[in-house]
Amino acid sequence: MGTASDTSASSARPSGDRPSLMRLPRARPEGGLRRSLVGTVVTAIGTLILALLLLEDPLVEHRVTQLAQETVQSSIAAVETRLRDGMPPDRVADLVGAETGTRVTILRGGRVIGDTGLDGEELDAEPLTHGVVHREAYDAFQEGRATPRRVSGKHVAFARHDDLVIQVVRSTALSDRVHATVRELLVLGGVMAVLIAILLTLVLGRMLVEPARELTRTADALAAGDLSARTHSDRDDELGAIGRALDRMADQLVDRLDTLRSEQDRLRTILNSMVEAVFVTDSLGRIVATNEALDQLVERDVRGRTAMEAIRSPELHEAVRAARKGDARHVEFEIKLDEVRAFSGHVAPLQEGAGVVAVLHDVSRLRETDRLRRDFVANASHELRTPLTAIRGFAETLRDGAIDDPSAARRFLDVILRHTLRLQALVGDLTALSRAESPDQTLELEPVDVAAATIEVVRGLQSKAEQRHVQLIFEPPDEALLVEANGRALDQVLINLVDNAIKYTPEGTSVRVRTRATESAVVLEVNNPGPPIAPQHLERVFERFYRIDEGRSRDVGGTGLGLSIVKHLCMQMGAEVRARSTAEEGTTFSVHLRRVGGGDPGNGLDSEAG
Repeated sequence: MGTASDTSASSARPSGDRPSLMRLPRARPEGGLRRSLVGTVVTAIGTLILALLLLEDPLVEHRVTQLAQETVQSSIAAVETRLRDGMPPDRVADLVGAETGTRVTILRGGRVIGDTGLDGEELDAEPLTHGVVHREAYDAFQEGRATPRRVSGKHVAFARHDDLVIQVVRSTALSDRVHATVRELLVLGGVMAVLIAILLTLVLGRMLVEPARELTRTADALAAGDLSARTHSDRDDELGAIGRALDRMADQLVDRLDTLRSEQDRLRTILNSMVEAVFVTDSLGRIVATNEALDQLVERDVRGRTAMEAIRSPELHEAVRAARKGDARHVEFEIKLDEVRAFSGHVAPLQEGAGVVAVLHDVSRLRETDRLRRDFVANASHELRTPLTAIRGFAETLRDGAIDDPSAARRFLDVILRHTLRLQALVGDLTALSRAESPDQTLELEPVDVAAATIEVVRGLQSKAEQRHVQLIFEPPDEALLVEANGRALDQVLINLVDNAIKYTPEGTSVRVRTRATESAVVLEVNNPGPPIAPQHLERVFERFYRIDEGRSRDVGGTGLGLSIVKHLCMQMGAEVRARSTAEEGTTFSVHLRRVGGGDPGNGLDSEAG
């Protein structure tokens, strides 16, 4: 809430006014996703090729051996078939060897009688020991032991047919060529696969990385506070779905922020419209939001400060400390600002220990009003008690026998009459003051001729001035002056001011009533040359029952309410009354009235201030 002067808001400062606290996104390396894709694919293919290379030798060896054994066995079967058909052994060895690519050797009694690689005389000349027959394998076969399948890098198999022994040998050169060919194919295929994979990964990366970058830029812009950023994606894949979801989230965020701002503005308006001063603290006790009333009270920005630093009141500080512990408190305290101000407040904790909220009501006027009420009751009681006591005393004296003394009785009756008239004047002034202060009474303003009203008042009080040996002088204006006023109220104001001046003017002097005009106002002045009023009294002369010299006031018949009545009647007419007093010119009371056709009389008052 900032203040509600800025909850942003404190809300009250809202916020909407605070600087953004959003953290900018951390910079990301460019091309990271593409490199990850390429690296992953290349690693996978490389691992697969390496595994194939490691498995190739045993797998190929097993398969080649299996094929060689099958060839050898099929060769033996072919030899046996042809021998049964009566074909010569040597011819059988040559045919079967040519057909199967093997070397077939047929033995009888340890001598070679047929061989794929020998013919004619070479058969008779080739003994067993000359290497045509693999001796180790032959001996094992003859003894009935397991015959080795590979001997000296060749595949060997034996079989018996009647009294013949058949040996079939297949070279391993083919197996070696197969091994080499498979390795070459694997390596070439792996290289091609890697190149194709890299190319496909680059293409796929471009298809994925650019949309992903756009998503990242949009997300970063939203995180930085740019709520207008959108992807506007029209893709039909998962990235398009993510982009549209991001756009929907941004739209919802804008709606929620608008709602939040609206609520903050409403809260700020409510807080700033309150006459009570409000502040909110965080969980550490530091003020995070205020309203305008508090800002005007402390006349500085107190956000970030503690309540004690903002308003130096031990009572308020103790209430805030108790509220932070979950205990709501009512507090009353006084502080010295431009003057001593009294406050009544309530300090309550926020939910979940988030801080406290304090509402402070300035009760200075209420206390002053209460003091004035008590003073008024006391003064009115005192003013009434004095004449009533005198009337009762003299009445009792007359009852006790003084009535039989004509001279004393007449003197006592004169005193009773004087105090009765004083009571009557006091009650009349109280009634007039009550009407003047009543908010229900509205005076109807109309154009009033100031000179004519003043002349009537001066004429009515002329005899009283003569009785006190005071000259009453009216200095009329050079032109007719009309003011916006109420005729009866203006008469009452003039009567009270002129009568007051007559009472306190020394005998043999004069009271002057003057009328002056400015562009927007008419100023009525009533001057008496009596002793000046001290400044400390001049500030309070318009208070009810306030007297500078109580004894003299009662002697001249004053009630202490006349100037207060003047002040309130002027306020109801939109006028202003002022007083100035100097030793040279005495005391002057001036009434500033709005001139008919003029502006605000206050605009022309500064030049008249004394």
